[in-house]
Amino acid sequence: MGNPIITIQNMSFGYGKDNVLTNVNLTVEEQEYVGIIGANGAGKSTLMKLILGQLTPVQGEVTVATDSIGYVPQVGFQAVHNFPANVEEVVLTGLYREIGMFHLPKKRHRHMVADALELVGMQEYRSRMLSELSGGQQQRVMIARALIGQPKLLVLDEPLTGIDREAGDKLYRLLAKLNLEYGMTLVMVTHNMEQVARYTNRFYHVSNGSVHLDPSSILCDEVLNDKMRISKPKRYGTRHTSGKTNYTATPVEVPEKEAPYDASYKGTRSSRTQPAETVSGEPQTNSHHESKEEDAPC
Repeated sequence: MGNPIITIQNMSFGYGKDNVLTNVNLTVEEQEYVGIIGANGAGKSTLMKLILGQLTPVQGEVTVATDSIGYVPQVGFQAVHNFPANVEEVVLTGLYREIGMFHLPKKRHRHMVADALELVGMQEYRSRMLSELSGGQQQRVMIARALIGQPKLLVLDEPLTGIDREAGDKLYRLLAKLNLEYGMTLVMVTHNMEQVARYTNRFYHVSNGSVHLDPSSILCDEVLNDKMRISKPKRYGTRHTSGKTNYTATPVEVPEKEAPYDASYKGTRSSRTQPAETVSGEPQTNSHHESKEEDAPC
């Protein structure tokens, strides 16, 4: 198993006298892809704000083992309908701490923007106004903004709000690419469990002030032991920087449509090809991460 990047122990939080979350315990390890599900108003966004350090628990601890965090908030078309900035300018705001207030971006900053946009397949739109883009394209831009600082942890709060299913499928495959190829840890609030299940390690369900492992994510020991981690993730965003690893970003590829989600699925997706194993006398082979495999019965 990997090293924990998020550890929450006996954590409670509330506004005033009303508790929103009570005695929460969960762990997210490096290079995992974890989904957070639950009804509206259950406390999912509050949990994300606690992980991001925007809120402080009234009891217990929230420990995040990195300062390198990217955040993708909810974005609706109406929110940016008249936003007076183009794609490049929006992505540059992800570097405001490095660039500084009232300072102009340098050439290397613009190269970083180009790398991030190329990674999400939006390089050709860099001069377009954000309000001219579709909902799916807007979210790709927001993901590029979060990626420009090369985070180890990416937190997403319902990134597909107001986006159609086809655009959503493309975004989910982009996120899977970041997790599988670049070793990025992802924590995402979502209502689209059936779309994202094939890519995630597990789901946590927020309900009635508690956070528990969703029944669809309960794994047997054999599956947990089979989970693999990336030993040497790819690097992105360094092709223009001298003295660092040279890597040319590759635009996200959109593979063929995948099989419908199987509600009986109870395992974790295999993130890399690994040798065949024998379970209960039957040879088992692992598929590429784009197709889901059936795990051994618990």
